[in-house]
Amino acid sequence: MRAIHVIVVCILLSFGFSKNQTKVKITNKSEVIIKGKSNVNSFECKYNSEFIEKDLHVSITRNNSKILLEGAKLEIKSTGFDCAHKMITKDFKSILKADDYPHIEINVIEINTAKENITTKLHVKIAGTEKEYIVPATYNQSNGNVKGLLKLNIKDFKLKSPKKLLGMVVVNDNVEICFNLFLQY
Repeated sequence: MRAIHVIVVCILLSFGFSKNQTKVKITNKSEVIIKGKSNVNSFECKYNSEFIEKDLHVSITRNNSKILLEGAKLEIKSTGFDCAHKMITKDFKSILKADDYPHIEINVIEINTAKENITTKLHVKIAGTEKEYIVPATYNQSNGNVKGLLKLNIKDFKLKSPKKLLGMVVVNDNVEICFNLFLQY
């Protein structure tokens, strides 16, 4: 999630350069929220902003409308989410297998600026399983803000949604990861 911000900043920094290296800081004003639903209710799990702030050293190579990145890899603590209800938070950490896999890894591979909207190629690793996604993002150059939404199915990562009350409450396998990142470089 932070990686998307890094990508957008790298795009802006790389105009006129074929390859360069830069330091990007993701500030603690940034937000990452995971949204999901059950057959009874919906939930939101916010990532603790104290864990967000981090410096990344990113190598950028521009290839026409694509920007290739190295080092734009983020590790998000699996236990860093709060779902505003103790039992939901506990279940969420159980879904992520937080005891066995303490981090969610997001590696931003490339940014594509060929179209009106910016897209990023991400490798996301949750509970030991890695998947690739193309994610649309927006970037506000004046304040370094990057926003985007990643939709995924937890079954893609071999995760199982919990069933409560003898199977009467079932969590949907589809979740949305909303990111609102603020970058300094």
